[in-house]
Amino acid sequence: MDFHQLRVFVEVARQKSFSRAAEKIFLTQPTVSAHIKSLEKEIGTPLLVRGQRELQLTDAGKVLFQYAQQLLNLEKKAVFAIQQEYHIIKGNLEIVASSVPSSYILPGLMKDFLKKYPLVTFSAKHWDTEQVFENILNFNYELGFAGEPVRSNELNQIQLLKDNLILVAAANVSLPGEKRTENKIIDLSSPLLEIDLKAYPVQEMFLKEPFVMRETGSATRMIFENALKKFYGKTDMKLNVVAYLENQETIKEAVKAGLGLTVISHRAVETELSLGLMKGYLLPDLQLERYLYLVYRSNSVLSPLSQAFLDHCIYFFKIAEEN
Repeated sequence: MDFHQLRVFVEVARQKSFSRAAEKIFLTQPTVSAHIKSLEKEIGTPLLVRGQRELQLTDAGKVLFQYAQQLLNLEKKAVFAIQQEYHIIKGNLEIVASSVPSSYILPGLMKDFLKKYPLVTFSAKHWDTEQVFENILNFNYELGFAGEPVRSNELNQIQLLKDNLILVAAANVSLPGEKRTENKIIDLSSPLLEIDLKAYPVQEMFLKEPFVMRETGSATRMIFENALKKFYGKTDMKLNVVAYLENQETIKEAVKAGLGLTVISHRAVETELSLGLMKGYLLPDLQLERYLYLVYRSNSVLSPLSQAFLDHCIYFFKIAEEN
């Protein structure tokens, strides 16, 4: 048994497929299968079984999976310690992030991290919040960024910063009950309007407005829908949704074109608001304030590079908060 075999086994366990694992680690499928057979022969028991749709770990495989990850992380730590001693930290850091952190948080973090570790590269995958949690739980990534707190004991989180959701519409739209606001919840670079949902008939008219929404699993969508259900006191409350779109930039273009309204992070539309390309609204009657989180597995030893980036994130946002 060697580190290379363990790396192959861990990737197969994560991908639940010989072919996907082979593609991920740039080996042929027969080579991957041969490594797994060699491990099973040495250990004396099967490590994987074929399920209806994908590979599953046997009980022995689950034990080896846990220890293999620890051994591979220990190997990375040894290499990282030597590289750190000689100031040659390098490697590729894979991160999974939901839309707002991916677009508006990660770029600054990566740029600042590269000042200290210029030989590091990044691979960032964009998923919605539910997919971020799933990928961390399934060991596909060590670190993830999400717009909702974790709901599993198998995950840990670090609260990074506050994020405010607002309602946006095309620049030429006028909504029932809109008015100027003196609300200071958000540090405004451009003025926002406000809608009092408690006012009659605004409360009922609001639900009839056309909306463009994110896909199921989006933290932004979940927060908005839950806030509406709480305000209206209805669990089966439905919006007039004219389109479900997965890409945040596509949603912004759809709103600017007048397709409908949407609720989105204020960070995502600061430029459009300042240029007058959209109108932004606060909804004081809804709880639309949230936090963004860094997520990782509980009781799991991070690789040295992931640990360094996690430490960097904590320091980065601590300094930002102090300033």
